[in-house]
Amino acid sequence: MNTWTEERVELLKKLVDQKLSASEIAARMGGISRNAVIGKALRVGIRLQGQGPQKAVLVRESRTTRPKAVAAVNAYADVLEFVPPPVTMPEPRNLTLMELEHRECRYPVDGEKERTLFCANATGDDSPYCTYHHKLCHGHGTHSERNVEALLRRVA
Repeated sequence: MNTWTEERVELLKKLVDQKLSASEIAARMGGISRNAVIGKALRVGIRLQGQGPQKAVLVRESRTTRPKAVAAVNAYADVLEFVPPPVTMPEPRNLTLMELEHRECRYPVDGEKERTLFCANATGDDSPYCTYHHKLCHGHGTHSERNVEALLRRVA
């Protein structure tokens, strides 16, 4: 049931003109909450006491339509800029932890507890792993990153 009849909206306007707060208006009107008063005032365009300036209403312009072929070519060109090169497994250098230098991959590739060997290939800036092992440890990326190849096949 809609509690906001025309009469109640007029009463809301009169109570707002008396500079009452939303809580006081809700108590006088009865059967509605403070949040209901605030919501209705916002929808009707009434400024309650203590509210800041009204926010500007943004109107979204309609998108211009492009032919599908042009859109597909533009999408393909945009995607090609962001497609990373395929990462192949590097040949591990098999160094111990004590033999590793700064910015060498610390991914364990072989060995037991006492004598573990590490990949030791060059790492990225902020990772303890080379590109291949970083990708291996951190998964396949976001949903959109995983779908790049399917998108390229569809567009091509």
